[in-house]
Amino acid sequence: MGYRAIAMALLLAAPVSLQAQDGAPSLEQRLERLEAESAIRRVLIEYGKFLDAKDYHDYAALFAKDGVWQGGFGTFAGPAAIEKMLVDNMGAPEPGFVNKANFHMLTNPVIAIDGDRAQVESKYLFWTRSADDRPTPLLAGRYVDEFVRENGQWKIARRTTWGAIPFRDPSGPPAAGGGPAAAPPPLSTEQRLRRAEDTLAIERVITDYAARLDARDFDGYAALFAHDGTWQTGRTVRHGPEEIKAMLTGLFGPTPAGFANASDYHLVSNIAVDVDGDHATARSRHLMMTRGEGGHPTPTLAGWYEDEFVREDGQWKILHRIDHPLMPTAEEWAKEMAARRPG
Repeated sequence: MGYRAIAMALLLAAPVSLQAQDGAPSLEQRLERLEAESAIRRVLIEYGKFLDAKDYHDYAALFAKDGVWQGGFGTFAGPAAIEKMLVDNMGAPEPGFVNKANFHMLTNPVIAIDGDRAQVESKYLFWTRSADDRPTPLLAGRYVDEFVRENGQWKIARRTTWGAIPFRDPSGPPAAGGGPAAAPPPLSTEQRLRRAEDTLAIERVITDYAARLDARDFDGYAALFAHDGTWQTGRTVRHGPEEIKAMLTGLFGPTPAGFANASDYHLVSNIAVDVDGDHATARSRHLMMTRGEGGHPTPTLAGWYEDEFVREDGQWKILHRIDHPLMPTAEEWAKEMAARRPG
């Protein structure tokens, strides 16, 4: 090999060598960190989901075997004690319970992972139904968490609930007043990366849905649905992008040129996605804000989306979306809309 060839080989090898010397993480390490953060985010969402559903057993199963919950009811250690604390203070749910009175909105997670442990901080907003059937914020605060990887799954090692508005010190006096699924078989690096990419792509569709609706971009909104996709709320069902677009045009009228929405917008939160090959299911919460008295943002409609997704021509599309209004309910909202219409 000549001098020039040797020099070129050394130059090409240098970045790899320097990368190893710098201790840069490998592809496997980068993927593990991405998966760990995604799993922890999922626990944060399921915490609110199980609590709102009064599914106290699965709620408690999110904690490690010696996990600690600390908040307004006191301090409790271990899933059994945590489950009992909820039943004692909030009451056992009746059969077929559906929560139409309140829900948790969970946002702003900041996650720092260090091997098999993690430090997490997030915010929560607790909403209740007002006397006039509107979502009304009641409590705001933050969760300060320690997570641990236990038997291959991320669990809450310690959760401290801080009340912000109104303020409550979790160290103050107490207020008056199924287990985890088996671990799936190991996936290849390529399969894990694809699943992570798919999850993020579906989360983007959910946020694009709100953005295009707020922009009155009815073509872009309808294009998020599969060619045989459906949109449903209550007994109202629309089939296919063209019928879905026609529904929006009928509700809002044609979008004027240069439209800039200064009257309302949608917040989406608590997004949880499960991918299975070229199909997926998702659940998320939505909150519609409108311009109220004096121009202040006013919560008007709250609910949740229950979705099925399909990969169509290489892109994730909504196959079925069910919009479940919560405050007010679909029936209450329909009556209000009818009362607003002239005649």
